[in-house]
Amino acid sequence: MFDRTSPLPEGVPRQVGFFFGGGLDCPGERAKPQIVLAAEPVIPSEFLLCVYGFRAGRVTLTIRPPAGKAGTATLRGGNGGESGWEYRYPLRPGAPAGDYRITARQGSRTATATIAVTYPETPRLWLDRPGGCLKPGDDVHIYLAGFPAGRTVMLNLYRMHDYQTSFPATTDAYGSGHAILRVDPGTGFNQWGVSHPALGDTVGMPYDPIVEGRISGNVFCTEAPPAKD
Repeated sequence: MFDRTSPLPEGVPRQVGFFFGGGLDCPGERAKPQIVLAAEPVIPSEFLLCVYGFRAGRVTLTIRPPAGKAGTATLRGGNGGESGWEYRYPLRPGAPAGDYRITARQGSRTATATIAVTYPETPRLWLDRPGGCLKPGDDVHIYLAGFPAGRTVMLNLYRMHDYQTSFPATTDAYGSGHAILRVDPGTGFNQWGVSHPALGDTVGMPYDPIVEGRISGNVFCTEAPPAKD
């Protein structure tokens, strides 16, 4: 897949504006025990939960979706207090929409939050991948929602900002779908982006955010192969 170069399909931009910087981070410092969401609560995506105001050590985090079982996680380490912890909770297609109730607890100290999660009304992609640059054999899971139901959607793979090739994903009766990219041996170091013209992030290059609008964060990188002795 990664060494395949395809002719540019009709209606697909030759270049797309991607942001290859860092991901979302928890903002600032807060002394009061509280839970802050640093991401848009739309399926598919992930909660980036920022937990503040607890002592360094261990904090129990409970997430109760509107349907199904509650999940728990233990946050450990010495980065508590005002600087907070980060916890990522995936929202894949099939997750229930509605109010997610979140509780952080450390002894008698607690913080709660209620987050209203929705499905998108327009097409959306989310890339779920391992942290850092990917090695051969690693998978990138691509989740989509808000597309027409029961269709084959052709997603576009870009090397940096330039079109490389396309690959299919099939949507279900709700307009959601899932595709997997596996990193091939010998792919080497590079930065990649995934897009679709319906996302509204297929701007031309050079990218001007003031003139051209939203820039895509559906990106990942691959590692260089290890040096031979």
